[in-house]
Amino acid sequence: MTADQKQRVVDRLAAEVSQRYVEVDKVPDIEHAISAIARSRELRDAASPEAVAELLTRELHRFDHHFGVQWRAPDAETRSPAGESWFAKLDRQNSGFRRVEIMDGNVGYIEFWGFDEVNERSTARVAQAMAMVASTDALIFDLRQNGGGSGDMVRLISSYLLPGRIHLNSFYWRSSDSTTEFWTLDRIAGEKRPSVPVYVLTSKDTFSAAEEFAYNLKHLNRAEIVGEATKGGANPWQFYELGDGFRAGIPIAKAINPATLHNWEHVGVQPDQPVPAEDALEVAYRSALTVLQKDQGRADPAQQR
Repeated sequence: MTADQKQRVVDRLAAEVSQRYVEVDKVPDIEHAISAIARSRELRDAASPEAVAELLTRELHRFDHHFGVQWRAPDAETRSPAGESWFAKLDRQNSGFRRVEIMDGNVGYIEFWGFDEVNERSTARVAQAMAMVASTDALIFDLRQNGGGSGDMVRLISSYLLPGRIHLNSFYWRSSDSTTEFWTLDRIAGEKRPSVPVYVLTSKDTFSAAEEFAYNLKHLNRAEIVGEATKGGANPWQFYELGDGFRAGIPIAKAINPATLHNWEHVGVQPDQPVPAEDALEVAYRSALTVLQKDQGRADPAQQR
């Protein structure tokens, strides 16, 4: 890349961030950081478009993990097939559900790697997964490798765990200066289970909508979070073209939790039981069995004599 090409990309990036980025109060600091990159030796030494995109992404991640800069070769579409989208992959792979089982002690376990778009197929898959664990005495949701996806799917699954109509989360959109609220659904395909103990497993790779699911339930006092602090991406994003084959993913909205009036951006969802991710299932399972044993003892008069 020539110096002029690099300058054009950096200038366009700064303009798009200034116009689009939802966290308006951070924009001056981001503009300053982009200006510093434009003058940096690191940018001068970046020999390829891929290196430039990587440098810009790394710098923007200091402010928001949903930022990203990509470069695509002009003939990329003719040279290779387009990459499969996140939701297409989820739809092809059972909406991300990999493992649903009933563990010893009647503890339900659901492991899935993404939150699919809500449609007839994904709704049926959720209903099937929840039906398998409908009679369990505790539930564990494993989100340690979950990269997120649809807020509507967060709402659907959460509706199985909460009574009535509960305000889960809101999103503020800068472009329209408006807020969209997400509430649980009144009707689901199956039974609501508002009192079953719930545990959510997290890791440093848990991201976006998966973080929202954990954050919402944590601050509704509906689930215990076990594992590691999550990745820290709370702001929905959209791609904008920068020219010369570059495009930028820029967060255009932000989550606002009704309980905290804040979100998990950059800091992640903090676990109630912080443990290494590889130990989270064992710890949550042991906690569930302990709670169930205590509840059983209180319910059985013979245990009290």
